[in-house]
Amino acid sequence: MNRFIKGIGIFFTLIVVGVVSAFAVIALLLRQEEVRVPDLAGQDIVSVIEVVGQLGLQLKVDRRVPSQAVPRDAVISQTPPPGTGLKKGRALRVVVSQGPSELLAPRVVGEQYRKAEIILRQGGLLFLDIARVWSDAIERDVVIAQDPPAGTPIEKGGGVSLLVSLGKKGRTYVTPKLLGKKAEEAVRLIDRMGLQHSVLSRTSTSGAPGSDRIIVSQKPHPGYPLAADGVVELIVSK
Repeated sequence: MNRFIKGIGIFFTLIVVGVVSAFAVIALLLRQEEVRVPDLAGQDIVSVIEVVGQLGLQLKVDRRVPSQAVPRDAVISQTPPPGTGLKKGRALRVVVSQGPSELLAPRVVGEQYRKAEIILRQGGLLFLDIARVWSDAIERDVVIAQDPPAGTPIEKGGGVSLLVSLGKKGRTYVTPKLLGKKAEEAVRLIDRMGLQHSVLSRTSTSGAPGSDRIIVSQKPHPGYPLAADGVVELIVSK
């Protein structure tokens, strides 16, 4: 009986040892299937294909982009980065250089908007966006900024966005109510505000001889905004 029990113990021990050994072998095989990703930056794509193939990995070119620094057909960046563990058969993605772009953004900052427009169109570029802002330092219609900056490579069909000055923001007034006032009183009020005015006469229907000249119409209407260089048009009864 004791011999039987001892035999059973040895049998189970052998099974446990076999299972542990099998797991160890599987783990070793799995570890062997993983390789370290090399640094491919700057290498020619033909060489990269050979290196990646020898490692048992797949190569995927995500996109090609212009580059002033990296030669044509050389790798600019990669995913995953160098040193990463990657199992065989997995994909290694790269971005490849198209070389220097034939189109570079010209410098139009400081140019008049119309001149900047001509420069960009002659260069085969488009207007992506044009924004205008008030500026106390930059004259009206002068380009304040551009995106992308001058010298930046631009793909064919690309363009440039411009920020253009509106010049100094002038003072704005609220048009006063002048209807029904005497013409002389209305003109004095406009003069005190520093605004310009024009006066037109209209024949009065009242027929009262010697009646005062009264404002019967005005433009802009009362309450409307009016720039400092604006003109208030007054129509008075004759």
